[in-house]
Amino acid sequence: MPDLPWQYARPELLVEPAWLADRLGDAGILIIDCDDAEILAARPHIPGAVRLPIHPYLRDMRTNIGVLPPDQATAILGGLGVGTGRRVICYDSQGGVLAARCWWVLWYHGFEDVALLNGGWIAWTAESRPVERDWSEPTPGDFVARPIADRIANCDVILPRLGDDDFVALDVRSDLEWAGTPASPRNQREGYIPGAVHIEWKHFVDWQESARFKPAGQIAALLDAHGVSRGKAVVPY
Repeated sequence: MPDLPWQYARPELLVEPAWLADRLGDAGILIIDCDDAEILAARPHIPGAVRLPIHPYLRDMRTNIGVLPPDQATAILGGLGVGTGRRVICYDSQGGVLAARCWWVLWYHGFEDVALLNGGWIAWTAESRPVERDWSEPTPGDFVARPIADRIANCDVILPRLGDDDFVALDVRSDLEWAGTPASPRNQREGYIPGAVHIEWKHFVDWQESARFKPAGQIAALLDAHGVSRGKAVVPY
């Protein structure tokens, strides 16, 4: 197993399977399995994990767009056990794309003590860590969602900065979505934000290392090669 945390710019945002395995059963750790219901029905999970009761994109349940508003985030994420004195660990089986979404929703709503399991389910099973089938009953936490405005960007933020040298709209969608082909079922509209840079999110993951994130140096080189350099304001979408 690679010893990777020192290679990351923000290692506190990731935990390795060995770290989590040593803390199974710790009341101060809340593990959230972020895969969708169909996948969860077909595999076991990390012992003690809880599952999301809604779609892992965590959109507004009334409109199915955007992100959970504060009342919904408080009820759903607090109901899973998020709260004071608990560190939340998110994981999925898809390279971290859904776990990162859950991480961002918590971060956007003001909860800081959250990290991703580096490599997620892929790394966990590659190391033959323990699994179980029965789900734990969540113990609700005291989390109250308080959105932090500058952790999300809307059109009012993006449009005035299009074309600025110090601004980048970073399109991390799939190649099909970027191409705007109707063959992509996720495209609500063809095209992309004018001047956007495209790097599909999968390129930030080392699939040969059990889907762990690539080291900071490799990610920086990838971003630099596409003109996404430090000091620029970056809005991924």
